[in-house]
Amino acid sequence: MKKYLLFAVLIIMAGCDIYIVDEPYVVYDDRDMFVGNYHINEFSQTTEQSYNYNVHILKSCCDTQEIRITNFYGSELEVYALVNDNRLTIPLQRVDGYEIEGTGKMDYDKLVFTFVVRDLYAYPVFTDFVDAEGWMY
Repeated sequence: MKKYLLFAVLIIMAGCDIYIVDEPYVVYDDRDMFVGNYHINEFSQTTEQSYNYNVHILKSCCDTQEIRITNFYGSELEVYALVNDNRLTIPLQRVDGYEIEGTGKMDYDKLVFTFVVRDLYAYPVFTDFVDAEGWMY
């Protein structure tokens, strides 16, 4: 009886097609939520004035956590920032006579960041403390 059962199972298995579905591996990149063009509304705590300008954010080619921000501070500066989840860090860097550092985050559909800019060519050195918000357009 066991022989007939084994034979029946083999016959049934031979008639079945087995399909293996390999779902693609989805890689989530934290930088994706930041990439795009933004209209920035900036408020200088130092001068108590508001400024408006546009920036463009793109992924860095060489670092999986890095983004590039062009026209930063409305001054055609390009700075880099590091992204972790929905937060960004602008590490201390010198760009075209400015020293820049700051932090920010994506707050739903709004980019919010705070940064410090020091004009190294001004005498005495001018330090600007800035709060900014940006909306993608």
